[in-house]
Amino acid sequence: MNKYSQLSHTHFQYRIWRNELEMMQKETDFFLSITEELIGAQEPAPQSEQGWFINQFHHFQRLIKQLQGELLGIEKALAEGALQDKGLDKEQKLDHQYFKEEIDYFEQDYRSVKGKFRAFIAQSEPEKVD
Repeated sequence: MNKYSQLSHTHFQYRIWRNELEMMQKETDFFLSITEELIGAQEPAPQSEQGWFINQFHHFQRLIKQLQGELLGIEKALAEGALQDKGLDKEQKLDHQYFKEEIDYFEQDYRSVKGKFRAFIAQSEPEKVD
């Protein structure tokens, strides 16, 4: 694969990750609002299911910001290499591989919690309106 194809492919992968992270950020905001709406004005006990989900979604929000920052740094290095008419060097390839593994692990954990949250919402009883 020539250096321009390699750079283009890598940049495309970074755009996908960036978009996925942005979507997950919006989802966590939405899931937090649903959880807070379910519990109303009361403060959930940390060991309660609602408290667990709130903690998880706050945790994911922090991780998303961290991953977005890492991705930005990796993208800047890629852009600098492209400006200097260079392909990916060994360090950039390792950064790409490490970040891919980090994203894969994050997505797996996120999907698991998201599935549990969906099951929790499905089991929640709607409020009775008099």
